[in-house]
Amino acid sequence: MRQPVIWGRSELAVWRIADPEYRRAFSKGEPMKVIALVLPMALAIASQMAMAQASPPGATTAAAPPPPACTKPENRQFDFWIGHWRVINTTDRQPAGESRIEKLYQGCTIRENWSEPGYDGGSLNTFVATDGKWHQTWTDSSGSWREFVGGLVDGKMVLVWAHPSVRTPGKTAQERMIFTANRDGTVRQYSDASIDGVKWVERYDYTYIPVAL
Repeated sequence: MRQPVIWGRSELAVWRIADPEYRRAFSKGEPMKVIALVLPMALAIASQMAMAQASPPGATTAAAPPPPACTKPENRQFDFWIGHWRVINTTDRQPAGESRIEKLYQGCTIRENWSEPGYDGGSLNTFVATDGKWHQTWTDSSGSWREFVGGLVDGKMVLVWAHPSVRTPGKTAQERMIFTANRDGTVRQYSDASIDGVKWVERYDYTYIPVAL
């Protein structure tokens, strides 16, 4: 891009010498005409110098930050799971572990941090607008990996991991997790599994209790 000409005192002096109208008015002793000729140039120089000081060479205008990407109601569907929890087995009330669930990345992701004696793991949970579903990626200290997909069903978060069965080759096994926000502020996480999508067998049944309680 062509850069504007910046006038300074030296350029003004050259202009005064070269401009015939200025020399004629100066030689005839016409001060008002001299002022009328010089004043616009002086004002232009002052304006250009002020602009140069405000915007040094190479400076660029900072781009406006993009609007938040995760502000839809769907992005908050799993917020009831956020918190610091002590986790117990729902049936016998025995301790199962501890979990910290936090929201990260400008509200776009929920991170799970699970721990129990001799074992820990965690997951990243995100609502993906392109398919309208929640996705959870789980990994742990045993080296296992799971990819759950799902969403809200009757007010409950239902996530399913479908994968080739190890025990029954040729079949697709499913592991399902159902998260329920209880009225007392606790959260239930129930998990079961199926080899045919019809008969489901319980894997575990947990209740999350806020550490503060």
